Amino acid sequence: MSQGAPSNIVQLARLRRLSQEHSQTAPKPKILFVDDEERILNSLRALFRMEYEVTVTTDGYHAVELLKRHHYHLLVSDQRMPIMQGVELLRQAKEHSPHTVRILLTGFSDLAAIVGSVNEGEVYRYICKPWDSEELRELIASAVKIGLDLATLDPLPKPELTEASPFKPTTAAPSLPAQTQTQTQTQTKPEKIPHEPLTWPENLALLFVDRELQLFATFQELGNPRSQVLAARTPEDALALMEHHEVGVIVASIDGIDRDNFGFLCLLKKEHPHVVSLAVARLGDSETIIDLVNSARVFRVIFHPLRPKVLQHHLEAAIKQVDQFRAQPTLLKVQAAKDIAPTSSVLTNLSVRIKTRLSSIKSFFRR
Repeated sequence: MSQGAPSNIVQLARLRRLSQEHSQTAPKPKILFVDDEERILNSLRALFRMEYEVTVTTDGYHAVELLKRHHYHLLVSDQRMPIMQGVELLRQAKEHSPHTVRILLTGFSDLAAIVGSVNEGEVYRYICKPWDSEELRELIASAVKIGLDLATLDPLPKPELTEASPFKPTTAAPSLPAQTQTQTQTQTKPEKIPHEPLTWPENLALLFVDRELQLFATFQELGNPRSQVLAARTPEDALALMEHHEVGVIVASIDGIDRDNFGFLCLLKKEHPHVVSLAVARLGDSETIIDLVNSARVFRVIFHPLRPKVLQHHLEAAIKQVDQFRAQPTLLKVQAAKDIAPTSSVLTNLSVRIKTRLSSIKSFFRR
């Protein structure tokens, strides 16, 4: 052994000791677990206490008080709890601690809870019971990393949206021949619904995607808001429009004859996380909704038949989300989507041409 070997060993031991001392003194990321079963909380605490500062509680109201007094980088809540349901906890967590990343533990049967956690709690991911410990570790690690980034942000400013100049609704020419457009425009005009008009960010478009243009027709019932409105029948036509217009919000049907839109939203989110998507479904399939959130990071889930007032309510929330992304681009990290296997059934009907064209669409964040 060379003369330098003992000194090297001593140096390595010293560095290891310093590293351990630093890890003991450096603040750990904070996670709050909420579940009405002590057994599950004990299991989660044992699994994560070495890496994180773990707080557990069986009471949703107590969790809300903790969120008001302390900042947690991640909140993981069960859905089915007797004192406060997980959806309500996520909703209040979003209000009191908006930069805390939120995850929901749930079963596939909790459809109402799943939809509520999207529309009210803006959940980051679902964890389906029973979970795999290694997958859970990976998900918690990625969520905490995002939570640490969000913790550096200032409180979100109140949106101050600029009213845009009037813009004539546009449709994709390849899919809408003149005859079809005329038929759409000459249909029986519905009675106008009194409402406050949408205020839309300047130079930003709203895009509806469904083969029968029902979503676009529902939007037209709201009158003529001062905004850029686009309509397409297919993902290919949607991309053609997005190459020439900066789209901030997409409203798309995702099942039945529009099932290709599911994969389209998943691929779009991977390339353009800033685009806020609203999924409109005909069927209540819990597994599909979970996949939409985890893999497409949809902002809202709405069901047919779609009422104009309901659509306006969700669009107003989506506009605020777009404005927040522009004000604080770090928020886009929460939009990181779960990878979908290339062989997944939701992608089999989408051509390679669509995937490559995603990189060419207009974006505020590429200027």
